[in-house]
Amino acid sequence: MSLRDKERLSRIVEAFAYIAERAPANKKNMYNVLKVFYLADKLHMERYGRFIFDDSYSAMERGPVPSAAYNLIKDIRDGRQLPFDIDSPVKLGARHKVVPLRHADEDYFSGSDLLCLDEVIELSSSKDLGDLSHDVAWANAPRNKLMSDESILSTMRHSKELIELHTNRHP
Repeated sequence: MSLRDKERLSRIVEAFAYIAERAPANKKNMYNVLKVFYLADKLHMERYGRFIFDDSYSAMERGPVPSAAYNLIKDIRDGRQLPFDIDSPVKLGARHKVVPLRHADEDYFSGSDLLCLDEVIELSSSKDLGDLSHDVAWANAPRNKLMSDESILSTMRHSKELIELHTNRHP
């Protein structure tokens, strides 16, 4: 694993803390936190032409799940050491509640990242993120298989342009 991988995984665990600090009390469980990832990634891609987390999404039974983030939150839940000896800024409590141990390090995010995360977190106070994440890309994907970026992008306005942009991006 590279320094880029460490930064990507660190951004994910910092997002756990960021979301848990701001989400409504009844929306702090690990499943709702993970739904924020999908919807914020889509929103950010649609507005700014890139995903926040650069994660792969699995079409799980109850909706899209970011694979790396899900593995990290399970490691935290089960008390396993995180890759690169990353210190978790959260713990999991009763009913899989994500509990921040410290404030999120916002330096891992751009201003546009935080705007999209905040917008989805705010939306979670009045809408069911599960319902919102059950889009055509998820509905058409085989269960427990990865959803292609193109299938996710195809659900957005200007999908052709976004697919071209994403396909031709530099690593």
